[in-house]
Amino acid sequence: MKPNSVDEYIAQFDTAAQKLLEKLRQRIRKAAPEATETMSYQMPTFRQKGNLIHFALSKNHLGVYPGPEAIEAFQEQLHEFKTSKGTIQFPLDKEIPDEIIEAIVYFNLERFKDKSSPDWKRYNQQWKEAAEIVQQVINELPLTKEFKWGGDIYTYQGKNVVGYGGFKNHFAILFYNGVFLEDKYNVLITASEGKTKALRQWRFSSSDEIEPDKIKTYIQEAIQTVIDGKEIKPEKSQTPVLAGILKKTLTQDKQLSEAFKKLTPGKQKEYILYVDEAKQEKTKLSRIDKIKSLILEGKGLHDKYKK
Repeated sequence: MKPNSVDEYIAQFDTAAQKLLEKLRQRIRKAAPEATETMSYQMPTFRQKGNLIHFALSKNHLGVYPGPEAIEAFQEQLHEFKTSKGTIQFPLDKEIPDEIIEAIVYFNLERFKDKSSPDWKRYNQQWKEAAEIVQQVINELPLTKEFKWGGDIYTYQGKNVVGYGGFKNHFAILFYNGVFLEDKYNVLITASEGKTKALRQWRFSSSDEIEPDKIKTYIQEAIQTVIDGKEIKPEKSQTPVLAGILKKTLTQDKQLSEAFKKLTPGKQKEYILYVDEAKQEKTKLSRIDKIKSLILEGKGLHDKYKK
């Protein structure tokens, strides 16, 4: 039986493992006292405007999953541990460095502090009947409910299959591998053209439009895509190119430009991504003002989290 809470997850292990997991849990709580505990990807997860960190115990190591940005930012501190794009493996025969765990959590808190958390429950009452219809269909199928990205996602064999939610003007069923569906009724749409690779939506303007039998057919086909191993492999991230307002600022300020050139490629990348991630020009300019002094001092954006 899969654990439904962090307490249930920890309780399934022996005493020594429980002590290890509880110590890590308390260390994360200390760094992020306002974070919410939940289970996501079948792992204990701490969320605060995003997934701050996950962890899971394996046979020979404790896996910590803070995201690829944190792994890259703390490469030097993590050199003695095995890491992948978004994972750190701490051997069970070694002490987990508390200061690194805290620093990583602080790092992600800083990353997410300006991020708006989606309010998935805002329109719940408006679409109560629609949600009940879809939930009844899902209950008939071999799916597992998990909490991800601020809402409930239904998975099969650990893979995302379907989710649903009400919005101001429509109710949507989300098929996470929808690109592979036959779509015999020609109802699926791509919400963000050019950005969304696999996810497709089926939208309804009224609960009266929802036909349970048709929905069940689509979800069953979506489950089959998981069984068949169909998936779109994530593209390797490209090295960001210096452009736009940051490039213009450096061109106009010789001293700042020279200081930027002296930074390591990793630190340059941090600054480029930090500015590029802002959507509005005024936000980009504000971020540039914040980082000028750091660049002139030869520091990286995330150096304050590294000890």
